[in-house]
Amino acid sequence: MPNGSLRRALAAHVGAVTSGSTLIAKQDYRSAALSAYRVRDTEWTWTAREADRSITALVFTTNGALALGDASPTSRTGVLLHGTHEATLRWAPNSVATVVALDTESVIDTSVPPAPEPVTLPNTALATGLRAFAESIVARPEVQTRVSDYVVERLLVEMAYGVLLEHRETDAAQYHASRPMHRARMLMLLNRADASYGSQDLARDLHVSMRHLQRLFAKEGTSPATELRNLRAELALSLLRDPQYDALSTSQIASHAGFTNAAAMRRALHAIGAPTPQAARAR
Repeated sequence: MPNGSLRRALAAHVGAVTSGSTLIAKQDYRSAALSAYRVRDTEWTWTAREADRSITALVFTTNGALALGDASPTSRTGVLLHGTHEATLRWAPNSVATVVALDTESVIDTSVPPAPEPVTLPNTALATGLRAFAESIVARPEVQTRVSDYVVERLLVEMAYGVLLEHRETDAAQYHASRPMHRARMLMLLNRADASYGSQDLARDLHVSMRHLQRLFAKEGTSPATELRNLRAELALSLLRDPQYDALSTSQIASHAGFTNAAAMRRALHAIGAPTPQAARAR
């Protein structure tokens, strides 16, 4: 998403109400925008825009209390919002809000519904971790470099994806049980940047044997190792083609994409018919 467009999209949804609040701090990245507000209006309306699928937002209360809809505000709450669904947020007076706005394409894949309904997030370790990380970044801004921007952005995106995945599992366990390949692919997407994550870990997380996992993927004409390698190759290719990450060496790109070394990344790119790292960067 072009620089500044995510914050403009955020303003289109909540600009009228946040204009009455005090912006304490903000940090902008390529596919994420963080904001901290001291809330003046006790009711915020998140305006739906049917054609706008570009933004997914997570709103947390740092101090004070927050509620979705007509519920009573409670402390340390998080709310998930999407550009195509309207929502009303109710705040306790003098609350402090942390807003994590994300480019929808960075946190949504074919296994997760592209337009999740507004929902109050359960107070899980993932949601609590994302809130604490976002609060620390926006409260203590540091000198931004391309490398630090990359690391912070990837952490935000991966943690947000984990929260969405967790919400889907909590909200629709039966859905996942009936579609195990969808859950397997979501787990691989969530863990693909971790070079130590492999087929054995996937089987453990799915609570199945390795033999069952291999049969599951064989029905699709593939294998867990092949799918995980391909997902890492796609991530590496997107990083190599993005000028924001030109400061990273080929070896660093390989590491951030979940490969043990640059040679493994080159082989994986070749396997999916992608150009070499040098050709990808030549654009």
